[in-house]
Amino acid sequence: MSSAPAASTVSVSAPTRDASFNTFLDNNITTIGAKGADPFPVVDKLWDVFAGKGIRTVFLSIGTSVSPLADLEIAESLGCPANICAIGESEKKNWSDVSTVLKDRKRDSTASSFTEQVDSKWILPKNLRMIDSLPWWENGTIDISGTGPVATQKVDALVASICGTMKLKDGAKRIDVLKIDTTQSAPGLEIPILNSIISAGYRPSVLLVKWSAMPDTDLTTTNAAGHLQCCGYTLLSVKDNKFLYYFNDDNIYEICSWEQRTNINPIANELLKAVSRTR
Repeated sequence: MSSAPAASTVSVSAPTRDASFNTFLDNNITTIGAKGADPFPVVDKLWDVFAGKGIRTVFLSIGTSVSPLADLEIAESLGCPANICAIGESEKKNWSDVSTVLKDRKRDSTASSFTEQVDSKWILPKNLRMIDSLPWWENGTIDISGTGPVATQKVDALVASICGTMKLKDGAKRIDVLKIDTTQSAPGLEIPILNSIISAGYRPSVLLVKWSAMPDTDLTTTNAAGHLQCCGYTLLSVKDNKFLYYFNDDNIYEICSWEQRTNINPIANELLKAVSRTR
């Protein structure tokens, strides 16, 4: 059997961020939920990013982290509601306890560990809004091991319901800040949930994802994280397996034609053309 022909090589220097930009990032990324058991990286001075929307910022959190502080601090800093998609009765109970602490403005000695430091957050209980379904491709249920059936709702309908409750002008439908952490109840579920939201056409400006497996070591996560960055997201910060992305609208997919047979990989072809033009 004849060997395959050697692949042609092109010397291309990979684009990297310079030191000044990395310093800029380091100075403009902070940590939320630092006093809890599960801090997340986030854009510093988040209010400045969403000042034009303020309390109309649409914040959606899917799944429940070890601590609720990161979610509460996002809502607290923006003055907006926290729309929470809890997975299963255990997570719903945890958030019910949080609501009680926020309402009573105190945490008694019998409160669950999940509510630690919650009494220090100034959020109106009415701004903690529980969503009964997970965003998905179709209405129905998915069976999660150890949790049981969980209701799902088409992304567009779920977002429309959230935005309708918030009384956004002109019937707007959007997600501004999205946090996904399903690692406690359904490891790996963050991937299909995220894909369903992206496929429905929503592009949250700030996206926090806790991957159940690291993108460079798990093929399924590799595909999900790669798709995310190719459709317009920049990775700003990584803390353990918690990733912070920002939407910049540099959608690599949309600069290519996916209907032609003249090249092997449309993205590689576009990159090579761009490099040749700069020489």
